[in-house]
Amino acid sequence: MTAPRPPSIRNADDDDGAALAKLASRSFFDAYRDTDDHGVIADYCARHFTVERIKSILADPQSTVLVAEADGGLLAGYAHLAESHAPTCVGGPRPIELVRLYLDRAWIGHGVGAALMRAALDEAARRDARTLWLGVYERNQRAMAFYRRFGMQVVGTKPWEWGGETFQDPVMARAL
Repeated sequence: MTAPRPPSIRNADDDDGAALAKLASRSFFDAYRDTDDHGVIADYCARHFTVERIKSILADPQSTVLVAEADGGLLAGYAHLAESHAPTCVGGPRPIELVRLYLDRAWIGHGVGAALMRAALDEAARRDARTLWLGVYERNQRAMAFYRRFGMQVVGTKPWEWGGETFQDPVMARAL
């Protein structure tokens, strides 16, 4: 039996909205189900990962969504970049935010995250950004270690609303 081909990376389009909404919800739940209240996770997913919201992101010229597409058209993961207002702790010029980099659980550890990260870095450079930044959940040590492998360093914090509370999540950044 041969191993499946690695997913290909491409720009998402409007037809990906429903699949991206499902992938985002499933990935978010998988990442946090062992650390947070399932009701809070479900509420977050219901508000943030609707097909309509995903399609509005796909239509936004300030955003780029890259998808990792496996054989058969299944989405293995995605990365969302956005030209957004960076927190003051991000000191580099022309910042762009890596809003999300999510993988389907089955593809974790198979190089898909690294391929998406490299594609996101290439897209940021294509958009003439000079600084990449992101916010990351402090309990997600796996994600923080992943981003450090790509030269990201903690530069400060930013507020994040979760379950009716405000937390200060680490902000990571790197020059491009």
